Amino acid sequence: MDENEFHQRQPLLSGDLEDLEEHNLTSISPRVRNGSAVKIEIEMPSCERLEGTKFPKERWKTCCAIIFVIINFIFTTASLSITHELRNPALPPLPDLVLDHLPYHKGALDVSEILIMIATIVAALVVVFHKHRCILIRRICVIVGLLYGYRAITMIVTVLPSANKEYHCDVQLNHTISTGEVVHRVLKIMSGFGLSINGQHIYCGDFIFSGHTMILILCYLIIVEYTPVSLWLLHWLLWLVALSGVSMLMISRGHYTIDVIIAYFVTTRLWYMHNAIIANRHFQQRASTNHLGRLWWWRLAVWFEDNVKGPVPAQFEFPNPWSFSFNSVTTKSRARDPARDI
Repeated sequence: MDENEFHQRQPLLSGDLEDLEEHNLTSISPRVRNGSAVKIEIEMPSCERLEGTKFPKERWKTCCAIIFVIINFIFTTASLSITHELRNPALPPLPDLVLDHLPYHKGALDVSEILIMIATIVAALVVVFHKHRCILIRRICVIVGLLYGYRAITMIVTVLPSANKEYHCDVQLNHTISTGEVVHRVLKIMSGFGLSINGQHIYCGDFIFSGHTMILILCYLIIVEYTPVSLWLLHWLLWLVALSGVSMLMISRGHYTIDVIIAYFVTTRLWYMHNAIIANRHFQQRASTNHLGRLWWWRLAVWFEDNVKGPVPAQFEFPNPWSFSFNSVTTKSRARDPARDI
């Protein structure tokens, strides 16, 4: 046996084993070894990324919600265009326990609509400057669209005589209204945002239920829901604006009392049901105990809220108009950790 073969068959010493093991570990993985413990560093996602996943913008869903409310608003104006021809202008106003005991003031309707514009502007500012404005827009558009859809049906199935004989209504046609005339009236009403103060709302018959009351109550609910409790003074001011707007509407004989009562009931109950669905996961699943799941618009509300993972906090920021993108969540690529390749 030669000398080289003799040395190859000799056992390794303990010191040589430790050096060899340490050399192999260092060459295989860059992780730091401290005795028998291995130090592993895990990169945690930022708070901004977690919040973006919890409250996704989903701007394409927001566009769908806006289209939904526009379609229903067109249905409402088309229904008013036809209802104007179905009414009987010769009929006297119906008996009304409240209107019969209130003094009449013609200019009160303008005051009511000015208060509507103030409440709408304040509610719009709350939504625009809210950090999660896309979610708020979707929610509001669903409710407003449903209300306009219901109103398009209720005003045309039961046509009431005018509550104010002095209100100027456009002359009725002496023939069956055509599609082109309906479209012309729809565009005229939409150009004035459905208000009488600008002279574009000259068609009568939209009594059940009151659109003025609907908007005033809805603006109040939006502001109370999506602003902090500390702004209680603003909440009370909007409550007074809503109450004053409805009172001016009644004094001007713009609506019957039943129109206001139905508008209050439908608007608040629809708001409460919709918020119960979006705030409770149980109401977003089909179950025998979930009676809200029997609503015809339940699937629509659940679809819009499918990726919202919790109550929307009352946070505000200045909107960035240059950050528009249809991607709901932006994913960032990270460098691969060599320690994972074991």
